[in-house]
Amino acid sequence: MRRGILEVSACLLLILGVLGDHASTMMVLSKPNTYEANPVAAHLMELDLWLPIDILLLAAGLAIPYLTARIDRRLRILFVYPLVQGLLRLSMALWNIHILLSLRL
Repeated sequence: MRRGILEVSACLLLILGVLGDHASTMMVLSKPNTYEANPVAAHLMELDLWLPIDILLLAAGLAIPYLTARIDRRLRILFVYPLVQGLLRLSMALWNIHILLSLRL
């Protein structure tokens, strides 16, 4: 079955955004005098649940639109969710890289 550009772009963007945000956050937090500003993420980190929850949200963000679009092609609009989430997470990764670079100055 042929995949649309929306589907492929949304899935790749979500994967890239989650990986980038996670890796860049860990790089920033490895520096002295830095902390997680997001209280939800900080709490999940304290409980060692940040990575499992991130993986679960990534899997759901990929699987739900994919499976529902296979049931009814009109539901392909659900790929907007991983597209937007991927863009947001990628923007957080870029922000983290900005912070990391500013710490080196």
